[in-house]
Amino acid sequence: MVRGITFDWWHTIAETPWPDYDERMRRLRVESIRAVLADAGLVVDDGALFDAYDRLTDLLRGKWRTHADLGSEEQIGAFLAYAGLDRVDGTVRDDVARAFGEAIRAKLPILYPHVRETLARLRKEGYRVGLVSNTGRTWGRFLRPIQDELGIGPHFHVRVFSDEVGVRKPERKIFEAALAGLDLPPEKVAHVGDDVDADITGAKALGMRAIWFNTGFWSDARTDAADAEIRDHSELFDVLDRWRP
Repeated sequence: MVRGITFDWWHTIAETPWPDYDERMRRLRVESIRAVLADAGLVVDDGALFDAYDRLTDLLRGKWRTHADLGSEEQIGAFLAYAGLDRVDGTVRDDVARAFGEAIRAKLPILYPHVRETLARLRKEGYRVGLVSNTGRTWGRFLRPIQDELGIGPHFHVRVFSDEVGVRKPERKIFEAALAGLDLPPEKVAHVGDDVDADITGAKALGMRAIWFNTGFWSDARTDAADAEIRDHSELFDVLDRWRP
């Protein structure tokens, strides 16, 4: 019997607020970083900041192809080095990190329909609930308070982010961290996610059940590996009812 449910974050619980999200965030972050540096008496050409940002993106994509991830300090260190600012003091580094992480507040993520009700009902019915999320340049320490403000944070027993564990889905380690936080074995937990490779394949490889949240975001995605498919979070309970002994 399933006693725990873990969820992916992006494109499963929440959606980005703009179709050109990555480019908007790139501009927002560079604008904020420029202001931070100016406050510290440092003037850096926008071109150099955009170049440093893009070089960091290339570095991250290289890591992500191997399912590895960099922590926030490593990311900021790389960005500042690329911008020729690796000698700035700790206060400036912290302010640059905030510029990266808080850019998401320009327009908050949009929750999918019935997410709040689903999470609340799962807790009420006694399920252990977790989040397993790959991150980019908005790290776990910035996502947690936003999830709290959106009213869903308190429903999770555990929240695991790739920047904090150093690996990304579909690697076992990130799922194992969530299972440890739920204090449940994999066969007692079902993972809900939209990404066939990261979520479905990753969860199944560990012995978890996998529920494909098919939003159509991945237009060519198909899977026979999932144990169930849903298109709305309210459908989750029909799946769980079918799995009751």
